[in-house]
Amino acid sequence: MLTLRDFLMPDLGEGLTEGEINRWLVAEGDVVVVDQPIAEITTEKAVVEVPTPFAGRVATLHGVEGESIAVGMPLISIEVAGGPSQSASGNVLVGYGTSDVAPRARRSVASAAAATPASANAGPPASPLVRRLAVEMGIDLATIAGSGPGGMVTQADLERARTASGSKPAGAAPALSGGARTQLTGVDRVAAERLTRSYREAPTATATLAADATRIMEWRSEPLGGSSGVRITPFAVILRLCAVALEEFPRLNAHFDTAANEVVTFTPIHLGVAVQTDHGLVVAVIRNAAKRSLPDIAADLQRLATAARDGSIDAAEMRGSTFTVSNFGAFGVDGGTAILNPPEAAILGVGRIATRPWVVDDAVVPRPVVGLSLVFDHRVADGGVAGGFIRRLADLIETPDEALNDD
Repeated sequence: MLTLRDFLMPDLGEGLTEGEINRWLVAEGDVVVVDQPIAEITTEKAVVEVPTPFAGRVATLHGVEGESIAVGMPLISIEVAGGPSQSASGNVLVGYGTSDVAPRARRSVASAAAATPASANAGPPASPLVRRLAVEMGIDLATIAGSGPGGMVTQADLERARTASGSKPAGAAPALSGGARTQLTGVDRVAAERLTRSYREAPTATATLAADATRIMEWRSEPLGGSSGVRITPFAVILRLCAVALEEFPRLNAHFDTAANEVVTFTPIHLGVAVQTDHGLVVAVIRNAAKRSLPDIAADLQRLATAARDGSIDAAEMRGSTFTVSNFGAFGVDGGTAILNPPEAAILGVGRIATRPWVVDDAVVPRPVVGLSLVFDHRVADGGVAGGFIRRLADLIETPDEALNDD
């Protein structure tokens, strides 16, 4: 006896409410086995392969490439043998949902619906993102027949409706002719949404300071135990010293819970490192950085950056950061003002190390100097905490030996 089983869109990240289908890896009519990848789904800041918990024949693909599907809604339907006894293997990621085993996914959708104003629930079903886009486009959802599962209105439906009616967001300026348009998709779209939310919600301030990087430039050339094959870069040294400074200023190793209006501080220091890739910006996480040696951090940094750029990085290695560091110097610039990686309370920008005039013992001499910029959520920390942290980090950069010799 064959039974039709629905595999629901899983929750692949913290706070994820929907996932975008980047590419289908199977077609309707294909025979699949348990744990076979069926689709590439865009989540937080990466594209991940999603495996099926069922074996059988693919009956329906619920969506087209480029379309977003809400967490808890059907992603794929599979005809399976054996009825309800069919189950996923232990390799399926936590949070993956089916009609039998996804209470977490269904709660995510229910929570999102409960948080939506009653007026917004009028008309056909739609994800929070689609409802927001409809408002921006000036489109009444009640006038659209959704093409998604259960009449769900998709982004593609909105685009078709806007093209047909010639509608545009209220107050929009007349469009200039000849301009090329590029639709944000995949990690670019997710990053744009997260950064917009961060910029809108978090009242930030910035503290800047320059430091003499002479000693960390020398340190990278010194022999380090266990560092064979590992490149000790100045940036790796700064990451290790950043963890030392955060131990002294734990208020910045924190998240801000907007819903509860609470600051959540953490004892482990999980450093997020922004890595530029061909697929967009990825934040890879070096875990328990305060407990790691410099060679260990350097090795992890090298491994994660390579994995992020070639697309082999695991989704779990891009979650759970408590503080992020962005290397502006990698682009050959002196520094910049970063945007918080929500829900984190602070982000450190590190500029390039360049030779500049520096005062040493009342004499002006050329020294390698690095610029530091700390952007912090003013709800979490005040200027005293932020200034104290960046001053301490600069001191560690100028005299790192004691901190690094503890490794």
